[in-house]
Amino acid sequence: MCSICGGTKWDAISTYIWEKSKDRGRDDHGREELAGAWIGNHRATPTTEVSHPIEKQPVGENPLIVFNGIISNDADLQINEGEADTSVLPRVLDFSSLEKFRNSIQNKLVGSYAIAVLFANGEIWLAANYKPIWIARDKNEFYFSSLASHFPPQMKPYRVRPYSVQSLTNPLIHFPIERTQSKKALVVCSAGLDSVTVASYICFTNGPENTTLLHFDYGCRATGREIEQIKKISQWLQCGLEIIKMPSFGGSSLLDSTADIAEGKTGAEYAHEWVPARNLLMLSHAVAFAEAKGYGHIYLGTNLEEAGAYPDNEEQFIIDFNDLLYGAVQNGIKINVEAPLGGLMKHEIIPFGMKYHTPYHLTWSCYRNGEKHCGKCGPCFMRKTAFERNGLKDPVEYE
Repeated sequence: MCSICGGTKWDAISTYIWEKSKDRGRDDHGREELAGAWIGNHRATPTTEVSHPIEKQPVGENPLIVFNGIISNDADLQINEGEADTSVLPRVLDFSSLEKFRNSIQNKLVGSYAIAVLFANGEIWLAANYKPIWIARDKNEFYFSSLASHFPPQMKPYRVRPYSVQSLTNPLIHFPIERTQSKKALVVCSAGLDSVTVASYICFTNGPENTTLLHFDYGCRATGREIEQIKKISQWLQCGLEIIKMPSFGGSSLLDSTADIAEGKTGAEYAHEWVPARNLLMLSHAVAFAEAKGYGHIYLGTNLEEAGAYPDNEEQFIIDFNDLLYGAVQNGIKINVEAPLGGLMKHEIIPFGMKYHTPYHLTWSCYRNGEKHCGKCGPCFMRKTAFERNGLKDPVEYE
């Protein structure tokens, strides 16, 4: 829509930011200072608004306000003819404290926004939902702008947390902006040991009535057995089940019945059977399904052991994926992806699962599609070893 920017001092860095941030606004420009601090706006006129509003940004007096986004309920907030939507902000927001400022945003504004507020004492507050604001520091001075690329190359900006308000100079002073998040949970479940452990844990802690297993049929060799077992598992756990057919792009021995499968320790310690972007595609589908069907949480069985062989099992991948979700779902909606086993090794997963009565006798871990587990492929080797380390007998049958 446009760019907002500012800082605690107008200097050479501020000049650089001011000029670079014009890339997001070509129609109008406004900048003002209070107590040596400044805020500014480069406006790109929304198609639905007047080209030259009667009041340009910054708006207000004390505080001054700049804004990036669209207030879609501006008519309800009694915007006057000829005003841009920004003009209503001094009239409807509460600036008596940072927390009350947050509350007024939650209660009053509908739409997208990145807001900066400059007070007569030079203090600056920032607020954003999914619209970006970036902050950088140089010695004792602080600066902000709409994109990281607006800062000088030597600076290392960081982003204001999506859906939050904070002080520019003290990021520890912040309040989250509430979003809607359903209690209902999806568990991405293959029917294997790890994901069924998670399914049992979530059914136990969240209730089976609030839990649905989401199984992806991506055409692997063991698809038949996986689907057969996942149906039994959902019945055992008394939770819902959804099966989604995904396209197969090839590129993996798991998708080619004629290819060799690595066995034993060799098959457990390296991703010989890597399926290109599998977890990324599954998670993307899961997020879309969750938003469409009203689920607020997505769980999966990625773990510390398999992170050694599979990049998309690493905890950091899940963290990074979560960091993108603010912009993957509708404004005001919150969905989390969580990996309860992310810090556990395979032999630690077994006792964890036993506490939640995991039906290990129904699980299917084998890469092959036989009547029994082959006992040779990487997953078979790992689960057998994990049970043995716990002094337990694996309840599934092996050839």
